[in-house]
Amino acid sequence: MIRTLSGFLGLESDWDFLPWPHVEVERRPLRPPTSRENPAAGSGRRSTDVLLGYSMGGRLALRILEESPFHKAIIVSAGLNASDEERRARDESWARRFESDDWSTLMRDWNAQPVFGGHVLDRREADYDRAELARQLREYSPAVLPPPELERIETPILWIAGERDAKYVDFAKRAVARLPHAELWICPNAGHRVPWEQPDSFVSRLRAFIE
Repeated sequence: MIRTLSGFLGLESDWDFLPWPHVEVERRPLRPPTSRENPAAGSGRRSTDVLLGYSMGGRLALRILEESPFHKAIIVSAGLNASDEERRARDESWARRFESDDWSTLMRDWNAQPVFGGHVLDRREADYDRAELARQLREYSPAVLPPPELERIETPILWIAGERDAKYVDFAKRAVARLPHAELWICPNAGHRVPWEQPDSFVSRLRAFIE
């Protein structure tokens, strides 16, 4: 079983192209930053499972892996958390927009962010709770979550970034250098949304790592 932690606005169905059974990990509200509370506590995961985290979900996956070893883990297009008031303010601005803005305008502006390199994923307002989306932006911002203690993670990790996603390639290289058991794959011809830009290459690389 692959336990997925999608990026912001991600849906469990986004991973239906994977040739393995998968289930999305529930995102529970975090306790104050001083707590070691596991965001996936009570998810029923087993040590034989594989954890797959993308973007925001990758950051949350690292929190889980600090406390709970998995058979293997895949981290895709994830940043490294750090106190950053500019990022905190930007995420708060987005959170307010998700609470009140016209959905079509909001999606246009969200997908137009440089990090996505022009790649668009269609999203329907009916699939979301706007208050929950705003909460995630506020609680799971890389400017809010404590930096991951990568040296503590014993789970073997495949860290993936798209070759056109320079900022996250840098994050990936720095993370893999600190992780005890990790390998890096830079996906050719991909930006931030690696799994949906290059699904065949993504599955092929995961197959080699998992099987």
